Amino acid sequence: MAQSHRRRAASESGSQPAPLFAEGGPAFYDQDRDEEFSRRSADRKRKRRGKRKKASGRDILYNIAIAIFALVFLVCAGLLVKRYLDDRQLESEITELESLIDDTAQTAPAEEGGEVQTESNAAKFARLLERNSDFVGWISIEDTNLSFPVMQSVDRPDFYLDHNFNGEYDVYGVPYLDEDCVLAPEGQSNNFIIYGHHMKSGTVFGSLPNYRNASYYQEHPYVEFDTLYGDATYEVFAAFAIDVVTDSFAFNTYINMDEASFEEFVSQVKSRSDVDSGITPVYGDRLLTLSTCDYSSDNGRYVVCARKVEQ
Repeated sequence: MAQSHRRRAASESGSQPAPLFAEGGPAFYDQDRDEEFSRRSADRKRKRRGKRKKASGRDILYNIAIAIFALVFLVCAGLLVKRYLDDRQLESEITELESLIDDTAQTAPAEEGGEVQTESNAAKFARLLERNSDFVGWISIEDTNLSFPVMQSVDRPDFYLDHNFNGEYDVYGVPYLDEDCVLAPEGQSNNFIIYGHHMKSGTVFGSLPNYRNASYYQEHPYVEFDTLYGDATYEVFAAFAIDVVTDSFAFNTYINMDEASFEEFVSQVKSRSDVDSGITPVYGDRLLTLSTCDYSSDNGRYVVCARKVEQ
């Protein structure tokens, strides 16, 4: 009866009862109009908005980090692919140059003033000489990827440090003979010094630091260096790392040596050697010294020394 009376009173006064649900969908009905409930509800909504904002901020940072990592990965992958393609291109170019060598050509005596001085490989290397007159020989180590032409440019000493056989700019360069080395029919230096890049992929002279390992030396004790004036085999007797700034031993100045300089050079390189060869060259032997960068120090070089084997 009381409820019916209240409904009639509300009807007679023209007012409507509070809706059980707000417009737009069901909502909790705060029957007693509790202000504390309303405040807590508003607080919960603010916290939810704050959490959404924090989550949104974390998502943005996460997406940025993923984008950076993806970019770094793509750059690194691109560099690796480029290095691989560059290595394959270099390999193709060297193979093409090697095909120009005529191994069937007979080594002929070269005459100087009517007197036979030395042998000549002019016929063997004729096509390479036609391509570039700076060509002086071919160096190789069996069962490795070291097989390259050797150049010499006296007027432009380090030209082939960053130029290829055709004289085009190339970060790989090509092995080259020191400008002070003499390689001619009338006479030759008793130490040929050849420089080449240590590419991290192992190309050019990148395999030389492997002589740190005794097993590598035992498997690769010989270096072939065929020049315009005859073929030659050299046996490795020392291999060592050196910092060219902090070490006073200027190994690449020992080129045209007298007996005292020769003995000093041999003593110095053997005392530093990673290789226990048991070989001690004597004055009168012709030496071959190969030099490349060594990454164990800022100004490092790795040097391999060999003496000519009489055939």
